[in-house]
Amino acid sequence: MLPLKLRIFEYAYQVGKPFTAQDVLRDLASEYKGEKQFNKKRIMEYLQSFLGVGMLEAGEVEYDENGELIVHCKITDFGLSRVKYIPKH
Repeated sequence: MLPLKLRIFEYAYQVGKPFTAQDVLRDLASEYKGEKQFNKKRIMEYLQSFLGVGMLEAGEVEYDENGELIVHCKITDFGLSRVKYIPKH
């Protein structure tokens, strides 16, 4: 199993369309069941770090029914150029 941060980046590549932290939580839950770091806060931190270095870019932004910000992310060309460094598992 890949470390969560790297798996989120791989997910961004594999999904091939804009996604949210909620999508990551839903789609990777079975892989990281029981892991303390697998939570919305940590996933948001990792997404922010990928946004900060240009591997992901923010697209549509909205608020959910609780007033929480939802950012749709997608992989950038720079991010695509780094996919080759993801170890095969």
